[in-house]
Amino acid sequence: MHYWLTNVRIETGYRYENDWIAGTASKTVAIEVMDGNFSQIIDQNLWHTDGTSTVIDGQNQLLLPGLVEKHCHLDKSKLGTAWRPVTPAATLVERFESEIPQLDALPITITQRATNLIKQELAAGTTQFRSHIDIEPMTELRYFDAIQTLRAHQVFPIELVAFPQHGLLRSHASDLVEVALQRCATFIGGVDPYSLDGDYQASLAETFRLATKYHAGIDIHVHDRGVAGTMTIREIIRLTAQHQLQDQVFISHAFGLNDFTSSERISVFAELAKLKIHIVSSVPLTNNTLPPIKELLQAGVPVHLGCDNVYDSWSPYGDASLQQKLARLGEILGVKDQIDLTQLLGLVTDGLVPLTTDGKMQWPAVGMPATYLLTPADCTAEFVARQTPITQSAFAGNNLLSPNL
Repeated sequence: MHYWLTNVRIETGYRYENDWIAGTASKTVAIEVMDGNFSQIIDQNLWHTDGTSTVIDGQNQLLLPGLVEKHCHLDKSKLGTAWRPVTPAATLVERFESEIPQLDALPITITQRATNLIKQELAAGTTQFRSHIDIEPMTELRYFDAIQTLRAHQVFPIELVAFPQHGLLRSHASDLVEVALQRCATFIGGVDPYSLDGDYQASLAETFRLATKYHAGIDIHVHDRGVAGTMTIREIIRLTAQHQLQDQVFISHAFGLNDFTSSERISVFAELAKLKIHIVSSVPLTNNTLPPIKELLQAGVPVHLGCDNVYDSWSPYGDASLQQKLARLGEILGVKDQIDLTQLLGLVTDGLVPLTTDGKMQWPAVGMPATYLLTPADCTAEFVARQTPITQSAFAGNNLLSPNL
């Protein structure tokens, strides 16, 4: 693979009006993409065509890192089917047990539905995915095998989480999860080991045992509050250190982080940062469920956003846009200035942001993967706040907006 991306703008620093940062400066460049990486970056006025290379004209648009979807459910979405509101369910167990017959009765296949969700996410700038895939005795590995087959035909990565949604212990799913890990699941998941499995220590011990055995990451959904949530999070911290899984453990939702107080709160957040335990949020609007993202970031904890539900048996909402999640979070947190809006982008790019907080260029750079998007925004801050459209995107140089799905 070899081509030139020309007439694209990259940010070079913050633009000041007296002591106020009023925007960012940029310059127009030509970038050579070779073997999936940025191989040259030169001023546009110094670039000349050799007459043989493929050239893509960026039309003076802004170049930004590609977005990373850290939490979706490719097996659950009903996209492509007729509208139907969410059916009533009195309990969490009733919800997930009624979900399977609902999905299996749909007139289009899981592959078609997952493809519809992927296309919608790609149009919104996503270039990489992590999807939780339900694994339990009611479906065994049907969903996992279907999404794994779909993944094999894509030019972008899809991390698969073997996800025992009905409870790893409660549904006796350990053997099935182990088979999924043998079939190259990237992560092992879990749901509320305290309240759903009834024995959070045994559940987490088995989760970490399997992760260690198969060199997999961990991504556990923790919705539990109060003691249930705080004890679960503390045990995850303890086991991460014991199994030496630094930077490989993720806690999705993590509502219980709100329930740590005073010195304990400071200590726990410091431990999360030290072990590089990641927090993933879908930016819920329910009162007091959003984890304390500002505090976590200040403590050095890696934080990510994901779309989670997109028109499924759990929610009729969701537009598969990480931009929308990012703008919602910015609004909730009251983020308004140029620096903070710019840095907010890192929550949906695995931390890649064009400028540091002191205005130094750090992306793109020669040798980095050519995973990017183009947008008519003036700057990163406008892209975040105004949700400007994505006109083109690529993973490792491969075009994604007209993928061979």
